[in-house]
Amino acid sequence: MRILTLIGAGVSLMAHLALCASCHKNSSGIPKPADFKKLENQYKTSILATLGIDGCTKKTIRVRKSWDDLDAATRRDYVRAVKCMAAKPAIVDKSLAPGAVNRLDDFTYIHINQTNTIHISGSFLSWHRIFVWQMEDALRNECGYTGTIPYWDQARFSQDPLKSKVFSKTSFGGDGEYLPNDHGPYNITIPGLVANLTVGRPAGSGGGCVVDGPFANFQISLGPTDREFVDPNNKYGYKANPRCLKRNFDLPSSKDFMTWENAVGIVGAPDIETFYWNLENNWHLKSHQFLGKDGVDLFTSPNDPIFYLLHSQIDRLWAIWQGQDLEERTFAIYGNRTFFGIPLDTAPNVPPSNATIEDVMDLGYGYKPQIKDGMPMTYAGRCYMYE
Repeated sequence: MRILTLIGAGVSLMAHLALCASCHKNSSGIPKPADFKKLENQYKTSILATLGIDGCTKKTIRVRKSWDDLDAATRRDYVRAVKCMAAKPAIVDKSLAPGAVNRLDDFTYIHINQTNTIHISGSFLSWHRIFVWQMEDALRNECGYTGTIPYWDQARFSQDPLKSKVFSKTSFGGDGEYLPNDHGPYNITIPGLVANLTVGRPAGSGGGCVVDGPFANFQISLGPTDREFVDPNNKYGYKANPRCLKRNFDLPSSKDFMTWENAVGIVGAPDIETFYWNLENNWHLKSHQFLGKDGVDLFTSPNDPIFYLLHSQIDRLWAIWQGQDLEERTFAIYGNRTFFGIPLDTAPNVPPSNATIEDVMDLGYGYKPQIKDGMPMTYAGRCYMYE
């Protein structure tokens, strides 16, 4: 499938982005290497050349930024909007998710419901791109937020992640309380697959409730599903389980994996298969693993508000990779239709098969786009780019 290109559009916006980078960007952290800058600049040039398609213009395009480059007022307003969503009642059918309390739970439910088809699969990137866009729209339309969902710029602070403003006491707070008897390591069983699949979670430095910042003792309800054994009475965590938000930071996941070297290897990958596995093994998994506890739960990780910054960064890395050759890469796809191609327990005899861009996804409330609908950034219902 080809992408329409309008050469020359968006030049003034490119200049604006360059000026903004010099006028307000926080220079803290590990400097961005030249190889990454080169790939990032090619992406920006490619994206700006598409402006004009489907009503996306230099005036309407949303620009997502690093959390560490936002001004204090915007960071505060984002936190306010997230808490606004937490104060609004859930709209999901309670017969489906009786434990859903608020609008954040609505999103967590949608993620739970699709987990075994949207991870380690061909729909992973597209599904989460739409999902993050939906949350961004909800924050804007329901809670008066005027910005975008920022990204967690892990590589800048990979060797000392707590220096990022993401974990400041005015943003998302830090680790959970250290629990000597509950900080891992853990073995957990993934529900919903025809085969019992057990995966490990590393020992961390917390394990308990987040103790500082706006999300200290933040109440969540759905999940967890990260358990040693599947609970037959609450298999996917849909029932009410009121508790505090927990974290269990794993420093090696940051220091050893979320580095500029690995970031360059991801966005500089020569093909979609290499890109996918570099992204999954060196970034996506390790990002969740760094957060630990609620943030690493395969099904209910949206319970931690950092989830959306994490996936904005995942989307950014995909965007930069796509932007090296939009004509060839916008609709590039790799992966099975289920988690590692393992049949679902509801369809045990369906053999593994590769996803196609025509496959239909489910993003809740009757919205069922095809995979290809979530692949572009400046048309098909979206209009955004990354600074």
